[in-house]
Amino acid sequence: MTPAESLTTGERQRRDGKFYTPLPFAKKGLEYIEKTLGKEWWKSGGYRLWDMAAGTGNLESYLPPDALKYCYLSTLYQGDIEHLKRLFSDAEVFQYDYLNDDVDPLFLSDGDDLKLTLPWKMPETLRNDLNNPKIKWVILINPPFATAQEAAMKGKSKTGVSDTKIRQRMHRENLGEVSREIYTQFLYRIRHEFLKRETLLGLFAPMKYLLSNNYQKFRDNVFFSSFRSGFVFSSENFHGTSKTSHFPVSFALWKVNSGEQPDKHPIVFAALNNNAEQFDTKKVKFADRTHFLNKWIQRPPAVKTFPPFSSAMTVKSGNTDPRDRIAEGFLASLMCPGNELQNQQKTAFLSGPQVSAGAFSVTPENFEQAVVVFAARRIPQNNWLNHVDQLMQPAKKLSRFFITDCAVWCLFDSKNQTVSMRNVEYKGSVYQITNHFFPFSPAELRSWMIRDADIQKTLCHAADSFAAEWLLKQKLSAAAKKVLEAGRDVYRFYFANLNKLCTPKFKIESFDAGWRQIQQALQDVSLGGAELTELKRRHDLLRAKLLPQLYDYGIIGD
Repeated sequence: MTPAESLTTGERQRRDGKFYTPLPFAKKGLEYIEKTLGKEWWKSGGYRLWDMAAGTGNLESYLPPDALKYCYLSTLYQGDIEHLKRLFSDAEVFQYDYLNDDVDPLFLSDGDDLKLTLPWKMPETLRNDLNNPKIKWVILINPPFATAQEAAMKGKSKTGVSDTKIRQRMHRENLGEVSREIYTQFLYRIRHEFLKRETLLGLFAPMKYLLSNNYQKFRDNVFFSSFRSGFVFSSENFHGTSKTSHFPVSFALWKVNSGEQPDKHPIVFAALNNNAEQFDTKKVKFADRTHFLNKWIQRPPAVKTFPPFSSAMTVKSGNTDPRDRIAEGFLASLMCPGNELQNQQKTAFLSGPQVSAGAFSVTPENFEQAVVVFAARRIPQNNWLNHVDQLMQPAKKLSRFFITDCAVWCLFDSKNQTVSMRNVEYKGSVYQITNHFFPFSPAELRSWMIRDADIQKTLCHAADSFAAEWLLKQKLSAAAKKVLEAGRDVYRFYFANLNKLCTPKFKIESFDAGWRQIQQALQDVSLGGAELTELKRRHDLLRAKLLPQLYDYGIIGD
């Protein structure tokens, strides 16, 4: 028994990303194949079906008995083989590692002539059928969704899971990190194995291979297939997947090796609910990654050392790669890894460089673009259906009101985590962290009641923050003005009740405390509830105004 076979079923599923297809969606996939090939397509005897990752055979559960004699079912584990033979006695069932077995003889023949004298693990009947030019093929497969971890990542559960012979060949073609994905490796071999065979591929898989920036080279150079039909459903239907981060799983029918790249034309999936019933459609509109929103802003070079932040008020030191540099004219750091809506919660403004990849310095020159990017990533409601959708650069010139609405909305969003902190020690130096996104001018604050003498003193000789000065120069929409007024009420209440707040707990030592510091300090002692509620109401109304404009500008797709 191999170490992998000694794992429990649950452990093996988590390791290999092998989540068995829910039966209602397996049945729906067979219905789509029948609509494409015709009713009882197997009866002519001219088709063969191969499921190279059959597992427990869920995909074939609804095939009638007379179709099974035309089916090949292979899987990695002996325990699954015994189960499949009991369920599908008329099918040819065999143990087979599709990512390692017969890879060398296959690629020596490039999938054309499988009669080479090298030893094959593949059954002879299958080789004969593959060599028969009259046979047409249906590949029905739900390959594992596992991704191998990089060496530097924590944990060992998936280390080496994708270190296969197919991955080695993908490396030789410089296909990048997509070679770490198990299901992409299956697609790579399928493409070569069925290069000159008439083949319909029925694929259950995450939608990254269609939408992700990292997969563009794979789509351009490997996945030459034309779309026939398909549907999407939520990953929550798979036992063992995350309960908090659902993503779309697609079933797509592809004509393999059609010579057509899949991203040349938009494609439309049926969107199914958890009962496998259609409730909507999902349009996948492809675009070159050079048009992605995260490539819209010119990122200024980082030239100065500054304390790096891992969260609003936490300076992070000791990292191997500290990412502790900022650009000239630094206002904030915009944390924005990736370009998909699934990264919504990884979007934030911070008052220092962010310690992980994907952040850049916001300066006066790119401030307006930065607030648009922030709003575009934060405003749409992220759900399983749009989880991997790409954000695009604006398709037309943005109006001034749209930009100023975005800016005001950003200043009062929970992910505006800019702060003010004093005497921060980092690498032997002491830094003063200024909140450049404080929305009101010191001149206005001097007329307010401020119940903390030390903080009131910090107003002396204070200049306007960048945001306060910028706002004074703008013509604001009525909705933005209402948000700013509600924000002003919260700030006035905060200053009038400073003596009741635990300011040291939130590192508040100056008038220009950040929105997160103020919000948490009030909530900590259950004060300002009415003011915060009214601000949220107006903030939500501004969100509702901005959302359709994101579609209109082409930043998020229809």
